[in-house]
Amino acid sequence: MKKTIKTFVLSLLLVVGYNAQAAKSFDVEVAKNQILMVELNDAQEGDMLTLLDTEGKVLFKEAQLSSKFQKSLSFELVPDGTYYLHLEDSNSVYSREITKTGSSISVNKDSRIIFKPTFKQVEKQVRLSFTNPNKENTQVFIYDEKGNIISSLENNDLVLKKTFDFSKIANGNYTVAVLAGSRSFYKNVTIK
Repeated sequence: MKKTIKTFVLSLLLVVGYNAQAAKSFDVEVAKNQILMVELNDAQEGDMLTLLDTEGKVLFKEAQLSSKFQKSLSFELVPDGTYYLHLEDSNSVYSREITKTGSSISVNKDSRIIFKPTFKQVEKQVRLSFTNPNKENTQVFIYDEKGNIISSLENNDLVLKKTFDFSKIANGNYTVAVLAGSRSFYKNVTIK
């Protein structure tokens, strides 16, 4: 019971910490003439900014973000609807919802945070950790080079921690797939 409480408190602190970080580093404002102003104050190498429609189609993508990044995005030719601006780093995706109605654009000020799983390979073991604040159904599959499922599990815990032991299977290339809700994450693993 104590371990469960500690895990919950740690997860809650992570969520609050990520929310605070997202709020200070991902500023989105509406300017005149249907222009969306995006400002990032602490972008790092590997961060990526994307604008998506509700079907997941990428309308804009910028992968070369400087530490003081600013971008103006025109919504003048974009049809009315809901759009999502994502700032993705190595651990998570911060998402802002943008709605266009006629010549009006509004930005939901609350960022939604999508956590990514973390993987750590130590010799013939792969450690997986995934924070799941919405307790969505999460499936993990391990595939060999031919696409055969070697192992799988299903979980909806707040925090998923699992170590996969590859010592009893043949050396080669494997893929670990984590499916959470409508999102999927993949990690290629080489066992020698």
